[in-house]
Amino acid sequence: MAKKAEVVPLFRRGAVTDDEPEIEVGLPPVLAPAEPVAASAVQAIDLSGRPKVRFLIGAGGGGKTTLARWIGWRLAEQGGKDILAALDPQNRSLASWFNGVEQPPTSDAAQTARWLRDLLKFTVEEKVGATLDFGGGDTALARMVETAPGFATVMEDAGVAPVAIYMLAPRTEDLASLETLEAAGFRPKATAIVLNEGRVDSTLSRDEAFARIIRHGAFRRAIARGAVPIWMPRLEPEVAQEVEGKRLHFGQARDGLVPEGKTFAPIGGFERAMVGRWLERMEQAFDPVRTWLL
Repeated sequence: MAKKAEVVPLFRRGAVTDDEPEIEVGLPPVLAPAEPVAASAVQAIDLSGRPKVRFLIGAGGGGKTTLARWIGWRLAEQGGKDILAALDPQNRSLASWFNGVEQPPTSDAAQTARWLRDLLKFTVEEKVGATLDFGGGDTALARMVETAPGFATVMEDAGVAPVAIYMLAPRTEDLASLETLEAAGFRPKATAIVLNEGRVDSTLSRDEAFARIIRHGAFRRAIARGAVPIWMPRLEPEVAQEVEGKRLHFGQARDGLVPEGKTFAPIGGFERAMVGRWLERMEQAFDPVRTWLL
């Protein structure tokens, strides 16, 4: 009897097994771990009416600037006047979508850390919110945590809510910032871990792609102490690239508009519908932490 042919799945990655060794990420802990906090208690935190400083943290390519653009656009729709700041020395493209984006004067790490400290002092003194787009491999926030580990509590006591937002692609090394900063004592009560479906290989489900992330101790410890996981929906890469290349706000892309003074064509009808659906899904995905962002 002929032996059955075996089909080898060329484009499928191996499953994650229970006994698979965990990859170490981040730096060694310098403080004792925080006491666990029930996730339901953190989800119940209502930051309505309070100025919020949102720290967008993560490796390059995780979607930080995309989320910053969405937050900035939604705030502008509501008439918000929060500060937008681009701290990534390699990518400060946020300034090409919004006027008045604050930026450190240099790319020097030490000077950027001092600039960050001054900016945070300003938000506390003036009671204003901000969205801070940090770069992949950022050291300014790590320096801030090292020199003033209790600064998040100082902000809370002054009535300004720090919001940590960790952006993750399905790469285990993306957990390094989360592990390092949490271990160093940066644990705002409002912490969101955003799993970016837009970085998932199209041959995998999101659960398959993020299996190692979700099983990792760094992720589980953050969730156990109260961080809120969020699935950020996927916008097809070619559509996202066209929106980005034409420097369109998401509302312009959805409505078939172009910036004033520009003569290029708006994106096509199918693409507009896809952006519209993505925006609806973004509202649904971030609804549990809406008061943290808007």
